[in-house]
Amino acid sequence: MVSSCVVFLLMGLSAGASVAPLVRPDAVAERRIVAAPPVGDAAALQASLRRDVAEHPEEFVVFPTAAGASQFMSEHRFAVEMETSGRILSRGVMGYWQGKTIVVLPWEPLKNFQ
Repeated sequence: MVSSCVVFLLMGLSAGASVAPLVRPDAVAERRIVAAPPVGDAAALQASLRRDVAEHPEEFVVFPTAAGASQFMSEHRFAVEMETSGRILSRGVMGYWQGKTIVVLPWEPLKNFQ
């Protein structure tokens, strides 16, 4: 339990931290723990889109790749409204079809796989 608290504390550090084994606290630590970089804007936007899709799945048509979304949009080209704003496109929104938002949301890796 204590080690998990330490891990969470270390994850918040922006600089590296060194550790020493408890059996020899006077030993110079050779291993370094480097904190993960803060979540970037792109990751935060993708997480937000993921939440929106999970909360309102009936409002979205979701594709794991841009190629899949593009194929769908070309097959329904007369009924699709293409998104033209680069800012919106960069967030994963490709267009609109029958009142739904067409989005690209890549599969997430399994985080808790054991």
